[in-house]
Amino acid sequence: MAMLDTTALIDSIRRTQSPNRLRLEATTQRLLATGEALCTSRINEAEFRVGQFRAKDPVGESVKIERLLRSLVILEFDAAAALRFARVQAHLLNIGRPAGDADVFIAAVALANGQRLVTRNPAHFANAPGLVIEAY
Repeated sequence: MAMLDTTALIDSIRRTQSPNRLRLEATTQRLLATGEALCTSRINEAEFRVGQFRAKDPVGESVKIERLLRSLVILEFDAAAALRFARVQAHLLNIGRPAGDADVFIAAVALANGQRLVTRNPAHFANAPGLVIEAY
């Protein structure tokens, strides 16, 4: 599976001709063609849902969000991810490159589940050891 970052979730419900959406669609179509399934994490879901409460049309936004999330496997932050979080966070602090906690939680879930991370913001995850990033 390939884990969609929050940027990918957001871009997937943008208007059809959005350049970010078109790049994401090309990436996900390539992944799906090679047999990869798509997933996301519960942390990404939480970040993604913020838009629902900021939208001019919260009900319409909620419908789009729910439709997309139903199509994905959602990976949980579990004990294995907690251990990965601690290792990645310690590494980032040791090298003087701290990252936002949400990004470290996301990286930890991807690492704990052996998933590559599909993101528009690869720099946010670049220093997480062992994380495979699929930028679009």
